[in-house]
Amino acid sequence: MDSVSSAAGARPHFPEVPEDTMAEQLVDPHIGQEGFLDVFGRPPRESSCECERRSDFSLPQALNLVNGKTISDAVADPKGRVAKLVLSGKGDGAIAEELYLASLSRLPTAAESDLAVKYLAGGSKAGRAQDLLWALLNSKGFLYIY
Repeated sequence: MDSVSSAAGARPHFPEVPEDTMAEQLVDPHIGQEGFLDVFGRPPRESSCECERRSDFSLPQALNLVNGKTISDAVADPKGRVAKLVLSGKGDGAIAEELYLASLSRLPTAAESDLAVKYLAGGSKAGRAQDLLWALLNSKGFLYIY
């Protein structure tokens, strides 16, 4: 969740904790966003055994990444990275570069940059930039880096 939040430039919202709290800082295992943390292996913290944590990949995780509220809210956050990029007036190439750096920690290849620029130029800049970030957050590169 913290990786998604960092890439999207959005803060997760947890009830009854300070606004700048990150998921890794949560002490209470019952605080979270609609089970996102539980689906991705948050342990119940009933013992100090490392065996409580799951590392397998499951269908609920895949579905949560593809159409879950946590990802869509982060990507569409009005104070997030996409909104700031679009409002800044940066060009399509600069937007693509920043989204790649934020999500994959690398610049896009020439072919990726060309595709991203063509896609961003084809319609609503905000909507298409959100789509691009969503695709990057659902890429194998993002899943394996973080």
